[in-house]
Amino acid sequence: MIKTISKAIAVVSILSLTLLAGCNKVEEQVSVAPEPVIIQNGEECDLCGMYINRFPGPKGQVFERGGLPAKKFCSTRDMFAYALQPEHSHRIEHIYVHDVATAPWDGQENAQYIDAKTAFFVNGHKLNGAMGPALASFSKQADAESFIQENGGEILTFEQIDIKTLSMMSHQAMHH
Repeated sequence: MIKTISKAIAVVSILSLTLLAGCNKVEEQVSVAPEPVIIQNGEECDLCGMYINRFPGPKGQVFERGGLPAKKFCSTRDMFAYALQPEHSHRIEHIYVHDVATAPWDGQENAQYIDAKTAFFVNGHKLNGAMGPALASFSKQADAESFIQENGGEILTFEQIDIKTLSMMSHQAMHH
């Protein structure tokens, strides 16, 4: 009888531990990437307030947690200036930029959007975007290299762009 009670206690203990182990599992939340939105004429940059489609060069969009509407930017530089700030960076889920290879520099509002985290950016080229230098964004490294042949600059990845990069771009704009 004692053996039966001991076995019953052992079985109940094992079942309890198994159930408790299941309680500790955190459900994985899969974040479905929202589609980039079309920037309408008259929409303003969420950083500087300028009309987004009045200026040449690639634009950017940032989607933050919580299903908030996209933050829209008149240039890749403004987008990075927003995204790199500590009060914003931890909330960002998806970030898009125009693929410069898919539309003329002066018609980027018609360009395709790409994931900024996988893009190749050209810094230090001769073309201006809104308010001066812009990071030209490309989905393919070969397109970025072709752009450099014609316009100069150097390729950077998303991870290589920081506040110092943006500061150097602003400094460059003041001396040209």
